[in-house]
Amino acid sequence: MTDKPRASRTNNAMVLPDSPQNGAKDASILFHEGLALQQQGHLLQAAAHYAAILQMQPDQADALHMLGVIAIQEARPDQAADLIRKSLLANSGNASAHMNLGLALKALGQVDGALAAYARAIALRPDYAQAHNNAAVALQESGRWEDALASFDKAIECQPEYAQAYYNRGVLLQEQGRSNDALASYQMAIEIQPAFPDAFNNRGVVFQEMRYFGAALADFAQALALAPSYAQAWYNLAHTLVQLDRFEESLASYDKAIACEPLHAQAFNNRGLVLQALGQTELAIASYERAIQIAPDYADAYWNKSLDLLLAGNFEHGWPLYEWRWKRDTFTSLKRHFVQPLWLGEVPLQGKTILLHAEQGLGDSIQFCRYAQLVKSEGARVLLEVPSVLLSLLASLEGVDLLIPKGATLPDFDYHCPLLSLPLALKTRVDSIPSHSAYLQSNGSKRESWIYRLGAETQGRVGLVWSGNSLDKEDRHRSIPLAELLAYLPKGPTYVCLQKELRTGDREALENSDILFFGDALDDFSDTAALCDCMDLVISVDTSVAHLAGALGKPTWIALPFAPDWRWMLHRQDSPWYPSAALYRQERDRRWSPVLERLREDLAEVFNLASTRGGL
Repeated sequence: MTDKPRASRTNNAMVLPDSPQNGAKDASILFHEGLALQQQGHLLQAAAHYAAILQMQPDQADALHMLGVIAIQEARPDQAADLIRKSLLANSGNASAHMNLGLALKALGQVDGALAAYARAIALRPDYAQAHNNAAVALQESGRWEDALASFDKAIECQPEYAQAYYNRGVLLQEQGRSNDALASYQMAIEIQPAFPDAFNNRGVVFQEMRYFGAALADFAQALALAPSYAQAWYNLAHTLVQLDRFEESLASYDKAIACEPLHAQAFNNRGLVLQALGQTELAIASYERAIQIAPDYADAYWNKSLDLLLAGNFEHGWPLYEWRWKRDTFTSLKRHFVQPLWLGEVPLQGKTILLHAEQGLGDSIQFCRYAQLVKSEGARVLLEVPSVLLSLLASLEGVDLLIPKGATLPDFDYHCPLLSLPLALKTRVDSIPSHSAYLQSNGSKRESWIYRLGAETQGRVGLVWSGNSLDKEDRHRSIPLAELLAYLPKGPTYVCLQKELRTGDREALENSDILFFGDALDDFSDTAALCDCMDLVISVDTSVAHLAGALGKPTWIALPFAPDWRWMLHRQDSPWYPSAALYRQERDRRWSPVLERLREDLAEVFNLASTRGGL
């Protein structure tokens, strides 16, 4: 799983006073010299000047204040707060001191105290733009977004050319999902301050999220032109290039991000994903391992490493790491919390009741429900909980004592196990996959109904699935436009659409073809299974129907992208999970046309077609 582009955060503003409020002439000279040194970044020398003032005048307010500011700059907020409070005892009317006290308190996590300090600064100086800005940052981080937005707007009202406030306001709007408003705010920041790399970077992230990839690339490039060592911009640029399948360029950009920030764990993780997309599995695993070295609790890196180990057939090390899925923030399945313990094979099940429960997608449930029979052989009573759309299909599954729709009240049980943890629990290796030729059966009456509806068979029936879930992040790689597929389907067999949903772009192509479509009649997977069973052959992209056809033992040809899902492994034309399946893989060029040409040739051979040219 890739990490998202990262926007730079809101920034506070710190203010240095112009001159001391009291003191002798020598103190004034020392103060101005110290202030100049501080502005040049010479904090140690500046502190020595302020200390010299305090030797002469222990309660000199501005020297105390500036020592407090130096403590903020050196990440010593507790000392900063003490020094600035002493300064305010000598001069409580110093608005900038109140504001900088707010910065110190916020750094200490004392948000309410910080807001009170900002309020005192604003009471002393109502048009204090920096104080309004800093109050807004604190309000934003406290989740008080509307109050924060009002404070940013007040900062801009007080100082219309306040680029930082426009930028911070953009960050807030971006976090609220108000993309167009965020773009407008970043645009104002850039117009006021053209050399503003953070604003270009963040605007690029918004463009990327809106899928305006060209604009995003331009903004990241501008951020990097202004700040060539800006690791975050290199990282975001790389992520956008991935969205455009420009993998080699993306890899170079992740390498740049790492060169700028060698401990950038997310960049190593995403770099691994790009290497996997390029077919360099061993290098991908090494990149995940480096991410894990930097961040030992990095769940996404463990998860991605597990997927590549499984892809390479290294089940022994892959299954244990696959359990990291439950710790990922973006994992699509919720971890189930039961009083009963998780079973991962450590204890005998003889005489016990175990709940097996579905997770992830429907295809996963169809693929891994096969393990129910093995668990049953351990001597257990087996309960299987699945989405209701699978109930009819799995009614005949061997090894299940009770099938339960997800969401129903559960009976008593002793242990539980998610379906995709069963290979770990049962120590599955490639040569021990429970690969029955057909472990699911279709409903006989539904099958007979479909045979009647399909009519007399001529030269055979071929079921087709050319697209998956459009919301899946990998869909653009695994789905095939129907118009492209049609050009490679030879005349002769009866072609039947096995998918229920149609995309807008495919609907017209389907209507102008001879493919039979029964979408409205496919109420659940038992209907699809019965229709599959009427086919002589199923041709599918990587979707749940491919798993269904394989589980039914139907001859199934599966068209796979160059970088396939882990379960199809590498370099194989067969599947150890489904003996009836044949795999048709893209080459490195990632084009579907060579895959479809091989499918056409094999269709001609299977169905004894005299000519394969043309198309439906």
